[in-house]
Amino acid sequence: MDARLKQRVVGAIVLTTLAIIILPMLLDGTADDRARVIANIPDPPVIDLESMSVDDIERNMRIMEQASSQQLPAMVPDTTPYEEAPAEEFGLDKNALPVSWSLQLASFQNPQNALKLREELREAAYRSYILQAHTDNGETYRVYVGPMVQRAKLEEIAMTLKSSMNLDGQIVRYKLEDDKGQLGG
Repeated sequence: MDARLKQRVVGAIVLTTLAIIILPMLLDGTADDRARVIANIPDPPVIDLESMSVDDIERNMRIMEQASSQQLPAMVPDTTPYEEAPAEEFGLDKNALPVSWSLQLASFQNPQNALKLREELREAAYRSYILQAHTDNGETYRVYVGPMVQRAKLEEIAMTLKSSMNLDGQIVRYKLEDDKGQLGG
């Protein structure tokens, strides 16, 4: 076969293939249906201006003016005092989360002792949790109260726990990454 004839046959096959692929898309008509937006807008109201008298129009205008000029009931100011929020500004950590604080109360070698203290704190309505730490002495289980954004509130809790449960705590920075080591939920 001649090279020129081969090129013509290959060209004809390519053009036929393209026509088979593209023509159904063009002739299908579904693309036009997708592009067409059907708006379901009602017809405008029919107003028969010839049947309305000048008196009716003036009366309607007076009614509308009276309605718009009527005094609305006065707003009664709220006189209840609002609590002042503390002026503390909350910083953000590297993850754009508020800097939080926890109160570390005790460290135990035995996890059962840590769980017992945590339950006592929860019964006294304190949010508490346990973190497991790896130290030179082996595993330790640290009991915390918190976390809280307001350090001052945590200091008050520390004083309350010292007087009521004889627990002397230390305020530490709460790190979300440390939550992986929580014990017992």
